[in-house]
Parts: sequence; C-alpha cells; structure tokens
Amino acid sequence: MRALDVKTLKRGQTLYVAGEEATALMKVCAGAVILSVILEDGRRQIVDLVGPGDLVHFEVEGPLDHFAEALTDTEIAQIDGASALQDPDFRAYYLEQARARMVMDRRHITMLGRKSAQERLADFLECLAECLDCGPSAIDLPMTRQQIADYLGLTLETVSRIFARWGREGRLRQVSHDRYLLSDPSGGRGEPSVPLSRLLTA
Repeated sequence: MRALDVKTLKRGQTLYVAGEEATALMKVCAGAVILSVILEDGRRQIVDLVGPGDLVHFEVEGPLDHFAEALTDTEIAQIDGASALQDPDFRAYYLEQARARMVMDRRHITMLGRKSAQERLADFLECLAECLDCGPSAIDLPMTRQQIADYLGLTLETVSRIFARWGREGRLRQVSHDRYLLSDPSGGRGEPSVPLSRLLTA
C-alpha cells in the first residue's frame, strides 16, 4: 500500500498530541516511537513502545487519546487507512498488528500489577531489545531513566538504584551514553543464551 507521505522526526520531536484528529494511519519505517498519556496532575504514563514495521495507532478517524513522540530519529509513513483497509493484504497486516499490540499490552499490565521493580526493569530491557532488534549481548537504550520510570510506574530514584546495583554486580555495564553490555553467563563457552530478564534477576 503506497504511503501518502513520509515524515521524518528528530529524537524527542512530537508526532501528535492527545485530542488531535486522526487523518491517516502511521507506520514506523525506521526508528521508534513512544506513546503516553498525561494525568490531570501532570504525571506521565508511557503506555507503548512502537518499533520499525509497526503501526503507531489504529484509529482511522476521530480524536487520538494519547501523545506520540519520536524516541530516536524516526521515519513515519502516513497511509490512507480507509482506502488501505479495502486491500486484503493490508487488512491482514492491520489485524496482526492489533493482535500483537494486545499481547504487548497484556505483558505490560502483568508487569505493572505483579512484578517487583527489578523484574519490571529487566522485562522492559528485554522488550526494548526486541523492539529495536538489538543483539544478544548489547542493548541500545535511547530512553532516559525518567522515561523508563514513566513506562514502569516507578520513581527515577528506584530505576537509577537498580541500574547502579546491576553495574556493581557486573551484570550490566554502560559503555556509552545509550549503550549497555550484558555479562556473558556462559563465560565464553558458547552455551545457549540466557533470556535477558533471567540474566538480570537471577
């Protein structure tokens, strides 16, 4: 399905705000987008991370109920939703995207409702690595610690404390502003990789 337009955003640039009318579907071609809601007292809850190949939202028309911001330098294809949904292939893609988003939302709800702060942060890093297609031993982390806290329902202090503890324990090492390296649980023996969330919480 041909895009109506391709929009380029810099990291931190707003894609749209809550209350704005949906005029087209939006697909991430490159980069990543965070979706958030703002509470009446000004607190923010980040509700979704959207990576390459994914739809940003599913509204074809009507007001959007959340904010969207480029997490990295990002390219967005704008698609005429009403027309695109007449195409069987695009309709199948749209439904698969909706199914995948519901799976992620259930994972997020479970994480917020039942997991400890350390488990939440470990699960988040695993989810982000999948979203950004990072390698098994390195994580590119474009989100600030405040943004991470806003996604996990934690305080900035708690997130910083867990990162510091993992660093002291040698589990996770920061090698640049946005990049972290994981320890090798096999000791270089080439054994099957351990899931990131287990490596950080074992």
